[in-house]
Amino acid sequence: MLTITADTFNERLQLDDDEIILNGPPGQLRGQMLISNKNAEPLRIRSLPLLHDQRMGGGQSQAVSLNVSCRLQPGEKRVQDIWLEIDPQTPPGTYESRLNVGGTTPKLKLVVQPNIEIEIIPSHMAFQGVSAGKTHSAELTLLNMGNVPFQIPEVKHITTLDMDYLCRGLAMAVRDKGMEGFMPVMDELTKNIHRDMVGWSSIHIEESGMIVAPGKRMQLHFTLTLPQDVDPGRDYSGNIRLWDKEITYSIKSHDEASSEKKRNGK
Repeated sequence: MLTITADTFNERLQLDDDEIILNGPPGQLRGQMLISNKNAEPLRIRSLPLLHDQRMGGGQSQAVSLNVSCRLQPGEKRVQDIWLEIDPQTPPGTYESRLNVGGTTPKLKLVVQPNIEIEIIPSHMAFQGVSAGKTHSAELTLLNMGNVPFQIPEVKHITTLDMDYLCRGLAMAVRDKGMEGFMPVMDELTKNIHRDMVGWSSIHIEESGMIVAPGKRMQLHFTLTLPQDVDPGRDYSGNIRLWDKEITYSIKSHDEASSEKKRNGK
């Protein structure tokens, strides 16, 4: 069995298409091609060489071969799935390349789709101190991993939850209404959750509305303001969605004055 790669024995393979089209985001360009084995021995095909004839988005693609993974028996012909990865910041559009197989150079058309992809670091924030209207701040890093500009979204309000609200509410409901059956327990649980749920927390991102170019990063200055009805003796948590990313946060109650009184036996 011969193994065909971009560098070895690719002249032994026959392509039956004049043009091949790959479509998708830069990291997942996919398509199909018709290939056949005219040899007397089986072929294992791993990759095929590319001849790029233009620059893509201001930076030449690093791809030098087309990914293929299949085996062909002597005389076999098949439609084979193929894929290609190019520079992740290649702008949306249609690009042309060529394959170089068996002495032929069929056209390879690359239809690059828009790809919105970001990464936010860190994905969790921890704060200390709970009081009415208290403000917590943090600095986040946003990386634009896609191929289109990304505008920092505006986030105004989020839910802040007592970390023990569900367990406490259910325990109290079962204790008070457990003998009356399922529905009275659920009604009591709903009342307990409503009683313990605090108002909206306010969120402000100083860079909201600014644009991050593909491949670039930006520091985000983040501020969270707690509602007026939080309990200083309880811990809280929540999550914030930025585009398709979720940032979680937790706030540990921290009352030094109360701790000092307990140490002094007051």
